[in-house]
Amino acid sequence: MLLPSTGDLLHGLRQSLKQTVLPEVPDGAASRQLKAALHLLGRLERSWDLAGAHLAQDNADIEAVLGELLPQEGEQSLEARLSQVQAEPPGGFNDVALRAAATRNLALHAIVADLPDCAQLQALRQRMVERDSVYIGDKAPGQEGPK
Repeated sequence: MLLPSTGDLLHGLRQSLKQTVLPEVPDGAASRQLKAALHLLGRLERSWDLAGAHLAQDNADIEAVLGELLPQEGEQSLEARLSQVQAEPPGGFNDVALRAAATRNLALHAIVADLPDCAQLQALRQRMVERDSVYIGDKAPGQEGPK
């Protein structure tokens, strides 16, 4: 195991900047930028290691709902639709498997966006919002409100 962990490093950096640098920066644009960077570091500290689980859960949930809504075979099936979506691999993923899961996630989202609204999609979107709130570090897993 590599110690300190990425979360520990982010925490240490955020605390150091908050306690030693921020008090020395005069009010103004630089101070506002530093506060924004500290906020972002806090979010990264809470979420840096959640991408794999987030994408796996999101993809599985979307695929299950689409599996109920779309035909199992033919040009309107999930796999046929996925093959037609032109989803570019997103930047920011160094891990090949995570990049592939993120690309599939973008394609699944595109399919969801093209379907007419229904109760199953509304419930799916609510679950997606909840997962995204945890993934971006605004909420802890199982937490009810904003962090």
